[in-house]
Amino acid sequence: MYYSFAPYEQDFREWWASGAYPSVKPLTRDFLLHLTRPDAPRKLWRHQEESVMRTVYAHELLHWHELLLNIVTGGGKTAVIGAVIAWLKSCHDLNKFVLLCPNTIVRDRLEDDFRDAKVFRDFGFFPPGMEHFTNELGLHIMQPGAAPQGIRDCGVVLGNIQQVYQSNTSGQRNLAVLMNAEQRIAVFNDEAHNTPAAEYDSTLFTLKQLSKLRLDTTATPDRADGKAPDTKMIFEYGIADAQAEVPPIIKSIVVYQPKLANVELTYTNTETGEKRTVDEMDAEFARIESGLSATQWVTDPDPMRKQMEIAIQRLKEQQKRAEWLGKGSYRPILFVVAITIKDAQQARDMLKSEFGLKALLVTEQSEEQDRQAARRLGKPGSEYEAVVSVLMLREGWDVPPVSVILLLR
Repeated sequence: MYYSFAPYEQDFREWWASGAYPSVKPLTRDFLLHLTRPDAPRKLWRHQEESVMRTVYAHELLHWHELLLNIVTGGGKTAVIGAVIAWLKSCHDLNKFVLLCPNTIVRDRLEDDFRDAKVFRDFGFFPPGMEHFTNELGLHIMQPGAAPQGIRDCGVVLGNIQQVYQSNTSGQRNLAVLMNAEQRIAVFNDEAHNTPAAEYDSTLFTLKQLSKLRLDTTATPDRADGKAPDTKMIFEYGIADAQAEVPPIIKSIVVYQPKLANVELTYTNTETGEKRTVDEMDAEFARIESGLSATQWVTDPDPMRKQMEIAIQRLKEQQKRAEWLGKGSYRPILFVVAITIKDAQQARDMLKSEFGLKALLVTEQSEEQDRQAARRLGKPGSEYEAVVSVLMLREGWDVPPVSVILLLR
């Protein structure tokens, strides 16, 4: 994706380094001084602070209103969103903030951070005399069957993008309430690489009529189909940057690819009985990833078993690492990415019956209690050693104790 900020990089660096933030609104200057104070209850990472600074610079000095932050998964995009909301609320007199995301897993993660204004309170984003703004940022979640009144009453409106699609009745109603509110809004488009879908793009275009600022966030703006969000990328913070931090945010990455001579990857269509090797599945994988394929393909038991053996060996290594280096502060988790729901069910059953691992299955069809359990993974009281899902959990689901990832493809 084209890096729009490049011509302004040097000027921005000088502006940020000055600490005086010239040419911004006085309220914005006060906010930035408050944000960077050394006695903040919880400090932003440097790249999070830089993300906010770039957003302010692009909006107030360059007068850009549709921006994109490319930040690695696990890089704390939600805190950046919270800081930008606090800035717009306290300095630009905005009172309505719409957070859009592609699926329920991403929505659940955002709900955890914005419920009861948690992210604003944890970081102490609002300057003295403006703390009361926190009370005006109640959360409304758009979901099927939910009344739209909360859209009018609450400062933060969160939902899957489908909840404002004009192709369904609920979406039409929610969008109408937003459009008829007669107040400017800010739109935060999380996991923005999904945006180029036609109806997604159409909805954002409609909201543009009200939007004072749109901020896209993603770790993967460059798509396989060559399409990209239509916003201006103002920051790139990737895996190498996160590993270079002291201490590193991402500590190490090791990829094991089994030799096909030892693990012949084969798949079976459960409806037709057709078998294919991994080399014959490329087109099918593409259809599955785009959501166009039915869910009948599963990994054959023998290659699944052999891949799991490799993954569990790696998990045991990570468990020793957690004991030696982490002093037992976290419990490593195995994450298995299946190709279909049937494939995921088989993987969960195999982990339990053949390897004795307590595994949680999470898909878009999961009950609320299982989604809640996915949100607690890695926290005290969680009993699961592994989580199994389909492609959906690859984005917007940040669980630092995930130490090994097994891709069944």
